[in-house]
Amino acid sequence: MKTDVPCGTCTECCKSGQGLFLHPEQGDDVESYQYQVAKDRAGNPVFLLATTDAGSCVYLGPSGCTIYQRRPLLCRSFDCRKHYLILPRQDRDNLVRLGLSSRAVFNAGRTRLDTLSNAERQTCTDTRDEFFAP
Repeated sequence: MKTDVPCGTCTECCKSGQGLFLHPEQGDDVESYQYQVAKDRAGNPVFLLATTDAGSCVYLGPSGCTIYQRRPLLCRSFDCRKHYLILPRQDRDNLVRLGLSSRAVFNAGRTRLDTLSNAERQTCTDTRDEFFAP
C-alpha cells in the first residue's frame, strides 16, 4: 500500500525517534537496510531501521530520503494525516508522553488535513469510532 501524503519538505516522521519497523513478512528485505534488532513482548526479534543518536533515520539526508525508491513498507504506507485523525487526543498525548510518537508528527498531520478527501476523512472517523468507542 502506498500513500500520497503531500509531504513537501517535511521529514518529521523520519526524525521523530519513533520505532521505524521493518516488516519482512510483508516484503521488506531486512538485510538490504541498516537495521537494529529488538525483542517484542514474547521475546521474538523485531527489526527497525537504524537511527542516529538523535533518533533520525540513518537514510534521512539533507534533501530527504536517500533510499526513497526502495523505502520500506512503513515509509511507503505511513500517513500522518490519518495517524492524527484516527487517534483520539488522549491517545496522541499518551503516545508522545511514552516516546512512541512525536508531537511534531501529529502537528504535521493536522496541518495537512485539508488534503484528505471527504471519503478518506470519513474512513478515519469510522475507524476511530470502531476502535475507540466507549
